[in-house]
Amino acid sequence: MEERKEDRGFDFERLWVYRLARKVLIRLRDWLARPPRRAADLGDHLDRALASVLLNIAEGSGKEPASKDRARFYRTALGSAKEAAAAVDILAVRGLLDPALAAEIREDMISVAAMLHRMAEK
Repeated sequence: MEERKEDRGFDFERLWVYRLARKVLIRLRDWLARPPRRAADLGDHLDRALASVLLNIAEGSGKEPASKDRARFYRTALGSAKEAAAAVDILAVRGLLDPALAAEIREDMISVAAMLHRMAEK
C-alpha cells in the first residue's frame, strides 16, 4: 500500500489542542522575537511556557492511551498553558502587549486548557 503525503506526520499534529496551542505561538512569534526591553524576562518565560505546552502534548500523545503517564504529560501541559495565559495577562496589564491580541490569545488558551483538562482526566 502506497503512503499518501497527507497521511505522513505525527499523531500529535492531528490533535486540535496541539494545533490551537501552536497557533498561539505563531501569533506571538514576532513579539517574542523582539519583546520590549521591560518585558524580556517575562517574554522568555512566556516562550518557554508555550513550548512546554506543545512538547508535553507531543510526548503525552506517544504514551499508552488512558495511562497515568499520558495523563501526567497532559496535566503538565495544562499547567504550562495556565502559566502562559497568566504571562499574557501580566504583559497586557503592564501595557506591553496589544490588548486585542492578548484577549484573542486568552480565549484560545481557555480552549486549550479546557481540552487538556479533559485529556488529563481520561
